[in-house]
Amino acid sequence: MRNSEHPIMLITDDDRAFRETMAEVFARRGFEPILAANGDEAIHVAQGTTVHVALFDFHMPERTGLESISACRSLGINIPYILLTGGLDQAIATQAESVEVFSLLEKPVSIQIVTGVVKDAMASHYPWYEAGR
Repeated sequence: MRNSEHPIMLITDDDRAFRETMAEVFARRGFEPILAANGDEAIHVAQGTTVHVALFDFHMPERTGLESISACRSLGINIPYILLTGGLDQAIATQAESVEVFSLLEKPVSIQIVTGVVKDAMASHYPWYEAGR
């Protein structure tokens, strides 16, 4: 059930410019973005706020995006997670599958691809979601 007028999206990346760009992109598409600079911050946000979908960068200091997603899942935060990585390899793909990420995208990623994946994630998890409203 929604606690917000707009779906809430958690965007976690240690690259501030990337976080802010994604926030602008998704705010224009009807999302309420919440930004986190690292995995610990993202876990804290996800524990205290209703989040509908989350984007995580894989390569972050201290805790990877995969470790952060795994921690969120272990806390019972079962939302669609989208993992982005600049160095996609089979090991990352296998780990991503094991924590049931909705999608694994390789950076650089086009706005069209990432917005399409988020739209699909929302539509598949939330019957109330109407893309492009």
